[in-house]
Amino acid sequence: MMSAAEKQRRYRARRDADPSRRAQYLEKQREAWYRLIRLGNVKPIAELSESEKQSKRDKWRKAQQRRRQRKRMLENIITPADRPEFDQPPEETRYKVTFMSFKMLFFNIVYFGML
Repeated sequence: MMSAAEKQRRYRARRDADPSRRAQYLEKQREAWYRLIRLGNVKPIAELSESEKQSKRDKWRKAQQRRRQRKRMLENIITPADRPEFDQPPEETRYKVTFMSFKMLFFNIVYFGML
């Protein structure tokens, strides 16, 4: 079973693999963008006031900082495959210690008549 993100990734990969289909998609996106500009839903940066330009650029700068920070964090994640100590099973598990303690307690009760 594929997740929605995986399906979308596969669809986009197929779409982008065919040059004519990709060009058609890009043209459609371009038309949608210009339609938004024509309707006034989106203004180009040249048409904004100085304070609006500054606030928009500040938002872009902060978004880019978050993007870079997220990228750095993902690059620094240490996965179990990167660390050799994860290749070996743990020496002593809590279950095994508890079971052995119980076994010794039971042996002492039966053999020595304790408790």
